[in-house]
Amino acid sequence: MLKAIILRLGILATIGLSGVLVAGYIDDTRSANLGDVSITLSNSRPSFRGSLAAGNTVDTSQLVITTTAGSWPSTSSAQLVIGDELLTIGADNTATLYSVTDVVSDSTVNIDPVLDTGDATAGDDLVATSSSSLTVRFSTTNAIANGSFRILLPAVTDNTEAANGIPDGGAFDFGTVAPTVTCPTSITGYTFAAGTATANSVTLDGVDYHAYECSYTGNGAIGTDFDGVTNDPIIISSVINPAPKKATHSLGYADTYRPIIQHLDSTDAVADFSTVAIGVVEAVRITAEVAPQITFRILGLNSGTSACGFSTSVTTTPTSVPFGYLSIDGFTYAAQGLSVSTNASNGYVVTAIENDQLGRNGGTCLGDNTGVECIPDSVGNTSNMSHTYSAEWSQTAVKGFAFSLHDVNTSGTTPAFQYTSNGVNACTGAGTCFRQFADDENAITESPQEIMTHTSVADNHNLYVCYKAIISALQAAGTYSNYVTYTATATF
Repeated sequence: MLKAIILRLGILATIGLSGVLVAGYIDDTRSANLGDVSITLSNSRPSFRGSLAAGNTVDTSQLVITTTAGSWPSTSSAQLVIGDELLTIGADNTATLYSVTDVVSDSTVNIDPVLDTGDATAGDDLVATSSSSLTVRFSTTNAIANGSFRILLPAVTDNTEAANGIPDGGAFDFGTVAPTVTCPTSITGYTFAAGTATANSVTLDGVDYHAYECSYTGNGAIGTDFDGVTNDPIIISSVINPAPKKATHSLGYADTYRPIIQHLDSTDAVADFSTVAIGVVEAVRITAEVAPQITFRILGLNSGTSACGFSTSVTTTPTSVPFGYLSIDGFTYAAQGLSVSTNASNGYVVTAIENDQLGRNGGTCLGDNTGVECIPDSVGNTSNMSHTYSAEWSQTAVKGFAFSLHDVNTSGTTPAFQYTSNGVNACTGAGTCFRQFADDENAITESPQEIMTHTSVADNHNLYVCYKAIISALQAAGTYSNYVTYTATATF
């Protein structure tokens, strides 16, 4: 089955709103805005928090979610991507982890493993956390001695819900383990202590916040840039992104959140601050289909071409191998090229079969006919050559027709055998390993045999097919012919 090529683009939204004050929050005669403030999310996708819909079945690999608008923060599988780890939480608070293998529709995703017993109950919670690191950049406005920088992220009011590792609709979850706060490297005026993180510890104007803090000793300075270029920014890792805002979210529209960056003095009073805005929005799913393709060509080769250890006697075309007059005491050589390209993930196989042995005027050669009006398929020096076994053929006393193979430029294909080896043992001379073509003549009806194979995509794999013939002194005069059919099959 051809599978769609799927690319995903995460959309990053960072908006700096310098100069935004929160009414009743701080005495504006004592505060100033920090400069060049920004907070960047490494991953701006929302977390998923929804529920199982009715109709889920144990031991199946499809999971159906509730899509009733406003019933849960997440009501569309468009908020999930392949590879997301989806957690089901049953009424008994047991949890099972499933991996999303495909997003089938707005309500359905494919999962691995199959739904377990107890995980198909309508109304059970579905959770997929989307975590990110926050990079906080800013410039100081005032020199504040022995102070700290504090970042506040919106949280839900319930202390347990705010820090249980389960995404919260419209707010950041603290997680069950405190995120790591990486403070800037110490510089003149700022000797930083290790960063701290505290869940749901600040309330401003009725909004609860998680707090992430970098404290320092020293006098500080005016206009110090913590921008990731002049000095390090503050980085908060493993923050659980909000699930969509339940009542207001629309697919494709970013939910906006307003973190606050504060510069505190030695008494933890707010000296300077700024509020920024960040957007959290679904990833964009881009799909494209690539049609299954295979290109197979048969190429003619000029006389004098070096192939299979000999120089060809005649020029071939893509549709003909004109041996011309054959000799009774010397071999006549010819060759063609085969070329395969395919985008099949499981590669290709090329097979060959002849309609019959070489018959006078194209006549039928019944069985392994060695009569005067048929040029037989050679049996090799020791009479053990067949359509499934290649063998030594160097003696001109052994008459007939056969072929060999030559991976001319080690292009990546795997020949069934080569002119120097019968697939088991090496042959004693250059150009002496040959094989019969499988014969489709009614009295024999042999199956087509593999000529070349590959187990993955292929770009211009090349192989020489070499032909050799010699006749006995009793061969009837005339024109002899047969047909060889090559078939290339790709496995997608």
